[in-house]
Amino acid sequence: MIDEIFVCLDGSSWAEKTVAMAGWMAQAMGAKLIFLRVVANADEVAAEESYMRDEAQRSGAHVRFVVSQDAAGAIQEELKKNVHAVAIMATHGRTVLTEALLGSVALGVIRGAARPIILYHPSRGDRGAPVRISTILLALDGSAFSERMIPFAVEVTQSLSARLQLIQALPLRPQIPPLPDQARSDILESSYVHRQAAEIKNAYAIDCDWEVIHGEPVEAICRYVDGIPDAMLALTSHARGGLERVIFGSVAAACVRKAGVPILIYWPQP
Repeated sequence: MIDEIFVCLDGSSWAEKTVAMAGWMAQAMGAKLIFLRVVANADEVAAEESYMRDEAQRSGAHVRFVVSQDAAGAIQEELKKNVHAVAIMATHGRTVLTEALLGSVALGVIRGAARPIILYHPSRGDRGAPVRISTILLALDGSAFSERMIPFAVEVTQSLSARLQLIQALPLRPQIPPLPDQARSDILESSYVHRQAAEIKNAYAIDCDWEVIHGEPVEAICRYVDGIPDAMLALTSHARGGLERVIFGSVAAACVRKAGVPILIYWPQP
């Protein structure tokens, strides 16, 4: 049960694009809404306190300042104090390198939170994250690693009274007339998500839809998500060894940049 939502603000207008969604989620979940601001020193608290409290009053939120030189570590510590809290962050990096794309603070929080967080990557001119979430799209790739997101996606879906849909992206096939063997292959390729939907219903008493989509994973997922209103995408990250700060799950990082929707993202630890 999620009982606190931290909106991680950094003084930028980008970060504020998550506020309306966070307020709706807090109301839907019956959770406490907290505007969390990490500052380097007490002078920054004094400079921003009035503004933060005015913003919080408009949203029915509480304000929490934390003085620290390590923003990612400070947010992690706040999450550790409550295992039922979730953090919402906006990221506004612009390059292909993951740390620059996600921002070192967001990357640090994802890596150390030991639970999913919600990321939103605003584009220029957009009005912000959707105010409400009606569909959770859970991206699975056939691995046990990706399936570690299932209980979290189910929890968020149930807390928001939303719809859960499983999606799996598979490579495109040659454009040739369908043959009997291909028809059997269609059945086999859909069996994974169909089975996962059945297991979720059995384990959590929740119905979910499923869809197999085709194409390069990032493009296929983002194209599909674009057609679903008020959606949130849920997926795990796939870090790879010592290069994790650069290639932090190429699919996950690219979806953050391109999908245009909030993303519930989880970096499971070994």
